[in-house]
Formats: sequence, C-alpha cells, structure tokens
Amino acid sequence: MTKLVLALFPALLFAQAAPSFDVASIKPSDALKKAGATSGWSISPSGNGLKIVGSLQTLIRYAYGMEDVQIYGGPAWLDRDIFEINAKAATQVSGDDLKLMLRSLLAERFQLTSHTETRQLPIYSLVTLKGASKLPEGDTNMKGSFSTGPGSLRGTMDTPRFAAHLTSMLGRTVIDNTGLNGIWKFDLTWAPEDGTPTAAIFSAIQEQVGLKLEATKGPVQVLVIDRAEKPSEN
Repeated sequence: MTKLVLALFPALLFAQAAPSFDVASIKPSDALKKAGATSGWSISPSGNGLKIVGSLQTLIRYAYGMEDVQIYGGPAWLDRDIFEINAKAATQVSGDDLKLMLRSLLAERFQLTSHTETRQLPIYSLVTLKGASKLPEGDTNMKGSFSTGPGSLRGTMDTPRFAAHLTSMLGRTVIDNTGLNGIWKFDLTWAPEDGTPTAAIFSAIQEQVGLKLEATKGPVQVLVIDRAEKPSEN
C-alpha cells in the first residue's frame, strides 16, 4: 500500500498544479467573418482574464506556442468553425499561466488530447549573409512590438522571434541559425507578387537586413491532435 501511495503522489501533485480558470464561457461566433478576419485575442488589463476569438486551431496555436505548419491532424472543422472564449481567473496571473489555463480549458471543454513529435521536414534556415547583418540595435523597451501588412514587417525583436513571424508568413518552419544575440530593429518592405510575399521577401531579407533564407530539411517539433470535440454551449 505504501508503494502505491508513493507512486500516485507525483501524479496527484501534477494534477493539483495544473492551473485553470475560475469561470469560462465558450460560444460559436461569426464576429471574425463579419470583420473579414480569421483570428484575434486580447488579454484583460487586470491580467486575470482572456478573451480570444478564433478557430480551435487558433486557440491551440496560442495555448501551445505553435505555428499552423506545426499542427497536424484533428477534425475537418479544426480551422473552420469560430469560437469566442471569455475566461477569468480569481487573481492576476502571468501570460504563461494564461496559456496553461487555456490548455486546461481546451482539454476540458473541447476534449482535446495531443502529443508532440519531432519530424524531419522541409525548413528554411535563417543565416547571416556573408557573415554580417545590417540590423540596427533595437530599443529594449520596445521588445516584442511588431506590425505586419501587405508587403511589410516591422518590429523590435530578437532573431528567433523574427524567424517565428517568417514561419507564419511563409508556411514553412524557419529556424534561426544566425548566431545573433540581442534585440534588433526590423523594417522590411517588399512588393508582394500575386498577393503572396514568398519571392519578394527573400530578396528583401537579403538586401535590407543582410540575412538569408536557405531551403533545407531539419528536425521540427510538431503537435499532433489525437482527439477534439465541439464544445457544448454554456
């Protein structure tokens, strides 16, 4: 009996440690369709709440810090049906805890189960062009700020975050292999061809910031959706 209790104790600690919202509502939404958008979210100023609107894939992407190209499997409606979540915790929590709480909510209300795998996939390797970049140092007080639009990407960030933005834009995982440390100011503009940035952004990255994207293959961590169900309305 003693051995059984000892074996269960770590599992009980883990279950108790998993943070969750105190109250949460989930309902279908057509707000994004009316606005011509696909997703969006906001964190309440008090730091204890989360309002997020989007598909289940959007919710997973936010909760797990994954890009769309790293999410595999799931039902046909994963990136089609739109939901609105309003959730609050009893006390102020960090952004990381909000994401953990959203994971718990997805598991409870969407019956979401998943696992991670590492797969060899086509990627882009972000490297410095001829060993030197043209990036100016950024204001650390502006770290994390960014904006994107048709033919532009601007912001103050480190190179891993820049690679993450490129992953979302190009639909292929971009791995930061620049070796650059610090916060940098990015101000990229290009002329999209046929509404896509692919060809033009390659040239812009080389000419404007002294970096280069090289097509190759490499290990990519992906999230595989094992199960997901539509939630019942509150």
